[in-house]
Amino acid sequence: MDLYFILLFWLCWAVVAYAYVGYPALLAAYTRLFGAGALPDSPDLADADLPRVAMIVAAYNEAPVIAAKLSNTWELDYPADRFALYVGSDGSEDATPDLLASCRDPRLHAFPFQERRGKMAVLNDLVSQADADILVMSDANTMYAPDAVRQLVKHYTDPRVGCVSGELLLEEEGGVSGEGLYWKYEGWIKRTESRFGFLIGCNGGIYSLRRALYDPLPVNTIVDDFVVTLRVLEKGYLVRFEPEARAWEPPCPSSKAEMVRKIRIGAGDFQAMGLAKPLLHPRYGLRSFGFWGHKVLRWFTPLLATVALAANIALARHPFYMATLALQLLGGVVAWWAYTAKPGQVLPKWTRPISYFYLMNYALFRGFWRFVFRTQRVTWDRAAR
Repeated sequence: MDLYFILLFWLCWAVVAYAYVGYPALLAAYTRLFGAGALPDSPDLADADLPRVAMIVAAYNEAPVIAAKLSNTWELDYPADRFALYVGSDGSEDATPDLLASCRDPRLHAFPFQERRGKMAVLNDLVSQADADILVMSDANTMYAPDAVRQLVKHYTDPRVGCVSGELLLEEEGGVSGEGLYWKYEGWIKRTESRFGFLIGCNGGIYSLRRALYDPLPVNTIVDDFVVTLRVLEKGYLVRFEPEARAWEPPCPSSKAEMVRKIRIGAGDFQAMGLAKPLLHPRYGLRSFGFWGHKVLRWFTPLLATVALAANIALARHPFYMATLALQLLGGVVAWWAYTAKPGQVLPKWTRPISYFYLMNYALFRGFWRFVFRTQRVTWDRAAR
């Protein structure tokens, strides 16, 4: 019986190790072996060669930031006759519709939807109205660098490219313990995937796609940016990452606020697996390899860790497994310490990756059950900042 639990323990942790260490290692090896086949950098475009762009923003109760978003958008270095902004207010109960109505810039197309239906329904409606070659998907609290849109659209000179993600940065250090380190790790993976055109997932606050490739998604879609990206990959187009297309947004003000966001994303991740299930098939090559290694196996980490913990408890009478059990429990204590920390409290640096790993997977675990029982709301609430 002990052999069964030992095999179960090591098998579960081997899968987790592959998702977080093995997959990036294989990416690095693939790059070393086949780097000559990487996609070339795209040159900057002259004004005359720039495509028509429509920026799409779904807003709910964004009165504190919508004026700043409009101002930031009008300051973008992009020809006015080739740019439009489409903003849909999803039944906002604050001054968002009034602030949009007060803007007289002809590039703004505002839609004050009276009924609150959720982000996906708003995006579908806005895109149906957009007359452009390229869609730039953004959020109301995401502020762009002046050249961000130019940096995104230059990649579309390659007809194989269907979608391009920008770089989303936090405005200041802080927010959630460990997130800065995790984003650096994620950034390396994204840049490496992008070199071969199979970036798995875009940054929701700044990404773009060809208008012709946008298919209306079910209105109950939770992580729209991720599903849109997967659908582009499924159609055989390349998805790239452009680190010079920069945008900023404020960090979540607390670990608890971040947990709410991550649980929602966790539920949406499991939903996305069903909405893009063709990519699970090996016939999609690198796209499938990336989907499994970068995302799917990570999503199941909390379930694998739970099974491994149960096996570890069964083996706890052995000194080695007593030590591994103590380490797992100690990690949980560190995560709880970080989660309950008061705003402004600075924890030791060594706690950050540990707490972030535990809290991220706790959110995935809760998101999984919300997905199973269909209890995740489609609508969202703006976090107080």
